[in-house]
Amino acid sequence: MKVALIDDEDDARYTLRNLLLQEDSRFNIHEATSVATGLELIDKQKPDLVFLDVMMPDGTGFDLLKQLPAIDFKLVIVSGHHEFALQAFRFSAIDYLVKPVDQDELHETLSRIRSSTAQPWQQIMDVLKQSIQPTKETDRKIVLKDMNAVYVVSVSSIIRCEASDNYTTFYLTDQLPIIISRPLKEYEELLTPLQFFRAHQSHLINMNHLQQFNKREGGSIKMKDGSEVPVSSRKREAILSELSKLR
Repeated sequence: MKVALIDDEDDARYTLRNLLLQEDSRFNIHEATSVATGLELIDKQKPDLVFLDVMMPDGTGFDLLKQLPAIDFKLVIVSGHHEFALQAFRFSAIDYLVKPVDQDELHETLSRIRSSTAQPWQQIMDVLKQSIQPTKETDRKIVLKDMNAVYVVSVSSIIRCEASDNYTTFYLTDQLPIIISRPLKEYEELLTPLQFFRAHQSHLINMNHLQQFNKREGGSIKMKDGSEVPVSSRKREAILSELSKLR
């Protein structure tokens, strides 16, 4: 596999190169240190996989991506601790690594990449751009990936999410449920600011799809699609508080 490392930090490239070669000594690795040289490298080498830094002297990794006629390689963003950017990557389901890169996280990322399907990159980039510069919250979209496909989903169409071990099932208004091999906690962190509520250890609901709160027997929620969700005893007061905000 031909790999490109595009990062202006010498130490970061050195570390990542060594970690990659520990994973697979057959990797054919090429390096660039800026947006301009990164574009030249991609054009000349046609890499299969690109590790792209966010901040570089002549622009950002996003600037580089916008100048490409097409993204015909697999992509991993490499970033410092820029929380706003990390949340954007999560919404767009772009693989990312935080510096300093950890061997175990790199291994997991490579495993996902090797098993991933073709990516609808234009749609993913649109979601990434929207996540960095959001408009109305109801317009937000999120990218969900399972073993067979990539889905670009409107956040407003998500009725609820249900956990089962390290899997999360998304129940939607306009299509069949989607099962994702990621824990519910990851989606709770993303969606709670968008009027979602963790009603139970296994359930995250979209408050905009809540139809009725039943106070009997500890409490349960009826959603607009007819499904019922239990409310944990410690969340009872919190859900009442959230409901008062919707009036």
